[in-house]
Amino acid sequence: MRGGEGVSGLSGLIKTLAKNTFVRYAFSGGSALVTEEVVLYLTHGLMKFPLWLATGLAYLIAFGVNFSINRMLTFADHGAREGAVHKQTVRFALLVCVNLGVTQVLMYSLTGAGVNYLVAKPLSTVVITLYNFWLYKHWVFKPETGMGTEPGTEPEMGMGMGMEKAGPGVGTGAQPVDASQADAPASEVSA
Repeated sequence: MRGGEGVSGLSGLIKTLAKNTFVRYAFSGGSALVTEEVVLYLTHGLMKFPLWLATGLAYLIAFGVNFSINRMLTFADHGAREGAVHKQTVRFALLVCVNLGVTQVLMYSLTGAGVNYLVAKPLSTVVITLYNFWLYKHWVFKPETGMGTEPGTEPEMGMGMGMEKAGPGVGTGAQPVDASQADAPASEVSA
């Protein structure tokens, strides 16, 4: 084996992994976790902020890192960049609120049981990660543009949860079209 083949093989592996949504999700989460751990250590370990405040600050800063990477990299292939950023931000913020509550409960439970706070934080993150990937992919960063729908079907409506489908013309102001007129020019279709 020549020296260049090993580098080429590693480069190919990295490119292949970078195409995998879950690998990108893990990278985003890892980046947010590192950010959160550093901020937690700086605020609680060095600056002696109360644990609840340090945990909250670290979590909020990691929020920005995680949202940005997930929107621009992790779920970009699934239409996240085409989705309305304000809706995605609201959904993400709602999920963060739930996750922050879960994190606080787990942090106090684990540290109360004698687990070091720098160990308790990644453990709580593992619990949250178990359900977040699915929610990010199917709710938070779900495209709003109807991407991925079959021709002739309406995009999903509502908060993107996929619980209901819009009927013909629902929410669009369009009138239902008779199937016999589907290929007729707009000027020939009766209202």
